[in-house]
Amino acid sequence: MIQKPLNVPHISKEMLDALDVLFPEKTPEINMDMKEIYFRIGQRSVVRFLHQQKKEQDNNIMEKS
Repeated sequence: MIQKPLNVPHISKEMLDALDVLFPEKTPEINMDMKEIYFRIGQRSVVRFLHQQKKEQDNNIMEKS
């Protein structure tokens, strides 16, 4: 099945900066249980996805200029 390209609304640098503070890239602590670790990995995965989408949006703007 072929997926349509995803049309993500504009993502601002300020939003990504805030998400990086709220959901930082950091090593899990030794006393965390696996559910908590997986939950945090999922949060950070979304932030990484949004960073990638922002890069693509910026590249598309540069190409159209």
